[in-house]
Amino acid sequence: MKKSGYKNTYHSVVTKANLDKIKNILNEYEYYDKNTVEQIEYEEKDNLSYFIFTVDSAEYIGRRGAYAMLDGIFIEINSIIQQWEGIFYLPILIIRKITNENLKPIVDPDMLKEHELHHLQHIIEHIDQYPGYIEESRKYNVGSCTYADIEKSIKFEVSKIFSSELPALISDYEKGERDYYLYSDGLASITTSHDKNEFVQYNLAQYIAKLRVAYIDRFSEKKAEISEYIAKEVNKQGEKRFGENTMAKLAIVLFKLVSLAQSNGKHFEIEESYI
Repeated sequence: MKKSGYKNTYHSVVTKANLDKIKNILNEYEYYDKNTVEQIEYEEKDNLSYFIFTVDSAEYIGRRGAYAMLDGIFIEINSIIQQWEGIFYLPILIIRKITNENLKPIVDPDMLKEHELHHLQHIIEHIDQYPGYIEESRKYNVGSCTYADIEKSIKFEVSKIFSSELPALISDYEKGERDYYLYSDGLASITTSHDKNEFVQYNLAQYIAKLRVAYIDRFSEKKAEISEYIAKEVNKQGEKRFGENTMAKLAIVLFKLVSLAQSNGKHFEIEESYI
């Protein structure tokens, strides 16, 4: 049994005074290389504290075209604080430098950082209310699940998209984000739309498409089953907001905006290493 709630524990652990202790723990777990761990810094914004580091490549980001992500690490924190028993979930913010000159005018690092901080605030509140999330995340995340648990894993990952990405995307739009990005065959395409629903649905569709690819990369012989399970779960979880056949609606918006970006968008040649 946990002796303290996650939210209070998080803010007790994620402090400037504990930074070196966290670095020592991360080096023991060998989750990142030592040079990367040394780059981790402490920051605070609007009473939200967090650890953060910056990288030059997509090595730790793990997604094509991504320039920020919230990485979740499972560690023991008994050496720092005694009010928590068992494995602790420590989110760390990773920011990727924009090194390509063509991308600098169109990728807003501040907006990307705000998006991930929105996730961080959500995950802190969520785990505080549902501490079982930590064990579910260890067991059912797309990178660790077994095929025996594939349906539970898909339910877990799709739930994360609708509960975390959806409100963050709405927040992005309300803060002024309007651009759509497409990376394909060494070409970055960008176009703009001022339709809030399209913005949200297009980006949700992108997340779901990437999730599908991640599962198929692990279980390539189960491509048809994976596609069916994802469609079923998206329709179930999306019905309240988008109505029936959510998957088909998202696919239509995705196809529309990809076509728009290809035909009418601005295009930049981008080397694979920058994507």
